[in-house]
Amino acid sequence: MDMLISAVASDLVSRFISYLVHKSEKQHTTTEQDLERLKSVLLRIYTIVEEAEARQIRNRGMILQLKGLMEGMFLGYYVLDSFQFQCVEEEGVDEDHQVSCKRLRFSTCTRSTSLLSLGTENTPVLKNVIESLETKICDVRELVVLLASCPRLPQQPYCTYLFMEKSLFGRHVEKEQVIDFILHDDQNLAVLPIIGPHRIGKRTLVHHACQDERVRGRFLNIVFFHGDDLGNISLMPSTKYLCIVEFSWDVDAEAWKIFRSSMKKAAISGSKVIIIGRTDEIAKWGTTPAIRLNRLSPEMYWYYFKALSFGSMNPDDHPKLASLGMQLATELQGSFLGANILGHILRGNPSAEIWSGFLMSLRRMSRKRLSIFEEHPPEKNHPSHTAEVAFMNYRGCMLYDLREAGHFQSDIPRLTPAGVELEGKIPCDLGFDVLVWRSQIPPFCNYIATFLQPKPRRIVRRNKNPLAVSITYQS
Repeated sequence: MDMLISAVASDLVSRFISYLVHKSEKQHTTTEQDLERLKSVLLRIYTIVEEAEARQIRNRGMILQLKGLMEGMFLGYYVLDSFQFQCVEEEGVDEDHQVSCKRLRFSTCTRSTSLLSLGTENTPVLKNVIESLETKICDVRELVVLLASCPRLPQQPYCTYLFMEKSLFGRHVEKEQVIDFILHDDQNLAVLPIIGPHRIGKRTLVHHACQDERVRGRFLNIVFFHGDDLGNISLMPSTKYLCIVEFSWDVDAEAWKIFRSSMKKAAISGSKVIIIGRTDEIAKWGTTPAIRLNRLSPEMYWYYFKALSFGSMNPDDHPKLASLGMQLATELQGSFLGANILGHILRGNPSAEIWSGFLMSLRRMSRKRLSIFEEHPPEKNHPSHTAEVAFMNYRGCMLYDLREAGHFQSDIPRLTPAGVELEGKIPCDLGFDVLVWRSQIPPFCNYIATFLQPKPRRIVRRNKNPLAVSITYQS
């Protein structure tokens, strides 16, 4: 017995020493070696994620595991890109750009809580990220095995950006939550609130859930209502409904009470209502906890924006563009609409000069909006009167008053930003509408903006000679 205990103890000591030696070897690797190791780990994770996204997963535990793995993958790619592109300088960029390049060197330690928790004084962020991802791969071994039993989805486009434009990005868990609510058997009228900021993807989430074959097989009557119309709705009796009600800004509590009463009288057992809104007021109307949509993490958003702006180009082959792209993604602050509008333009103009021009333009617009908000703070959860503030500068034209038009609206302009470039010289102060982006996924909205070529400002500069005056014009 003593010999057995001694053998076990000796084996444990041997393993512990091997672990310390292996860990010490990892700690003394160079940054280049760590980056290659990170690339290898990310390739393994990407292979698992790509296979999982091609499968129809209905197990909620598997979906949560996949979400955690994807979050790790986005974090890894962000850290990798930060190290690869952190020292890239771009000629002709203003001082703000130089400051941002310096700030980018420390972005892996400041962008999110997940990164802060990974870095320690003795262990660099890069090494801890790699170890964290390797642990995630070990934790999803069962997921990899179970994926073989999940049915395959129709084949997706090869190019990542084409897939991004036609898919619901980063909302897999939320989509399954909505579907679970819809398919759950309820005797009484069930109500699910979905709350989130403007243009965060609430309607897109619901439309994707309603297109699922499981939902379409359960509900033949799927109807969409606007909150302002609730008082004028007539429902057919003895019908099973799936109703989606969207509130834009103000929530009419009385209209909601009338609508809910009508639903209880007309709809049969199993009917469901989904409320979409921007305020917490609608949360109290739900029969189940609300789903809250937040902006993507900086790491996930960079992955999304990179795919849209680079298209089929490899960012590794264009480090200057990648450096500018990471800064542009930061300026867009998680906007899905901004990523699609700007990403489409950048993809067609792979020029460092053009990309840096957009970066400086977005910074100027942000400073101007900030100064207006400081003087006239917008009311919480209400639109601010900022139509006079441009949100983008394109080819010398200012883009104002971004607005949404329905898929079947008749007065949608045919001119696109690419068409503006072909139009040639545009008269000053002549405003015209342009279709800046058309969504490829439900609800297939069109986004229109007003283009305006501003008059050049007349700037008078006096030289030291009081009689000498120079006049310049600045656009």
